[in-house]
Amino acid sequence: MENKIESLQSKCANCGGNLYYSPKSHDLFCKNCETHTQIVCDGEIQYHDLNKKPEFSKEYKQYVEQNKIFKCPNCGANVVLNKFEISQVCPYCATSLVANNKNSYGLKPDAIIPFEFDEGEASERFAKAVKKKFFAPRKFKKQIPQNQITGLYIPSFGFNTSTTSSYDGRLYNETTTRDSDGHTHTERHYFHISGNYKSDYKDVMVECSSHITQNELKGFLPFKFKEKKPFNNAFILGYSVEQYDKEINDCLSIYHSELDDLIKRDILRKYSYDGVSYLNVKTERTNETYQYHILPVYKFEYDYKYKKYITYMNGQTGRVDDNVPKSKLKIAMVIFFAILLVLLPILIGILSAING
Repeated sequence: MENKIESLQSKCANCGGNLYYSPKSHDLFCKNCETHTQIVCDGEIQYHDLNKKPEFSKEYKQYVEQNKIFKCPNCGANVVLNKFEISQVCPYCATSLVANNKNSYGLKPDAIIPFEFDEGEASERFAKAVKKKFFAPRKFKKQIPQNQITGLYIPSFGFNTSTTSSYDGRLYNETTTRDSDGHTHTERHYFHISGNYKSDYKDVMVECSSHITQNELKGFLPFKFKEKKPFNNAFILGYSVEQYDKEINDCLSIYHSELDDLIKRDILRKYSYDGVSYLNVKTERTNETYQYHILPVYKFEYDYKYKKYITYMNGQTGRVDDNVPKSKLKIAMVIFFAILLVLLPILIGILSAING
């Protein structure tokens, strides 16, 4: 089933050409006459009380299950949006089209982090980033396969809270000594920790996208959230944009898990240790709020040795996730040397005993 909706577009005041968001100049750019138009961001970014979280409406569920059809106001062609998409470029005349908010249901984006560089620069950054991936095959690094680059905005909920935690745990340090016979001995020295920890956490991100998983999102985090803007349609002109496909309730368990990991990490930073035996943490959360973010991502699709890969890049910082081809030989060598390091002291001890 398809639903016909109204679209919005932006035209150049100078020549009437199509306007697109330019990551380089952070404004709207007309390719016809090269006119730049400033983007005005009015208002403040809204925070929503997590205790008053909304539910998916019946209308929204029906809305996202349907394909939407734009009628391009420039050339008259029908442009199909798939399920969660709210923005697209007309494939016939390259007009940037955005769904009119009056036609949609559910939450409206609170904040957006605009793209900081275009597809050309993204391709260059991708090649440089891949060369720094240790496990990537040498041939892959030397000649990046031809790939399809897509700039898209993905939805995510950012959670904010104040926390008070009590904790207790057992950590250890290791010391290695060698006796007169040349045998090495490693001892663990355990010590207990306990205390209270208070902190505020902002922008704990949980994906609510049909394109990516939480692990994939973490692969190209973090974003510079201090640079986020109140949502404005101008920033998405020329890009594909997706609406959320998960309720707030569906994201809470992941939010709590991510928050717990952050708290444990920050507690452990207070101590000098080699390993953790256990760490128990009890946390109370107060002043919990959330925001609905739109985040910039470049999606690279390519084939390598008859296998398809999708690699994501942070469209603000350029960080690339680790979903790239990996050399089996390099992995095997790392495993071999790791085993060798473990076995080496034992072998030395055996040889010393034999010689003794």
